Amino acid sequence: MLEIVRMGLERRDRIAEIWAGAFEQDPLMRWVFPDDAVRLNSLARWWGFSLDHQPPGSELHGTRIDGCVAYWQPPQDQKDSSTGSEEVDRGESEGRKAFVAMMTDLLGDLAPSRMEALGQMHQARLPEPHWYLAVLGTSPDQQSRGHGGRVLAPMLDRCDRTGQLAYLESSNPANVGFYRRHGFEPVGEFVLGDGVLITPMAREPRPPQQR
Repeated sequence: MLEIVRMGLERRDRIAEIWAGAFEQDPLMRWVFPDDAVRLNSLARWWGFSLDHQPPGSELHGTRIDGCVAYWQPPQDQKDSSTGSEEVDRGESEGRKAFVAMMTDLLGDLAPSRMEALGQMHQARLPEPHWYLAVLGTSPDQQSRGHGGRVLAPMLDRCDRTGQLAYLESSNPANVGFYRRHGFEPVGEFVLGDGVLITPMAREPRPPQQR
């Protein structure tokens, strides 16, 4: 039986590697990082940065065999009460500067347009509190085995129990049907870059009889 576990940053490099392989041919990532020769390495650095700058309360769920990992960010109203707002603002500002520096290093003159587009995705997020599926990625050699649905299950079950909304943006039309099978429904669409279709999707909590 496939075991799903909570993961920590001790697996940082392996998780970034899994996601890099999973998203190497993703339409959005092909546009953000157009150079085929370096995209895999760029993505590994990109995802590593994301793991290093998780919001407080984020969770990583994955297969123990290291083939599939989901990254969930908590509802926006969940704050780290142990940290003052000034310290949070300073940390966010420093993180932003580090992100700009990394993107400039990876993309050069393309960096501003790519960051602007990614900012549009952030602005499109639902205003209601929700668990945000920031990433779900399966390594190419583990795909089409049902791992993604199993890795999603713990958080979706929790959302059902606690009555919470879940949300994601699909950057690949081929994945929309998969997410619909797990209860997500499109809540619009928009286009980024050179015709990359983004489909925001939300999942309402299900009562017990519908699980």
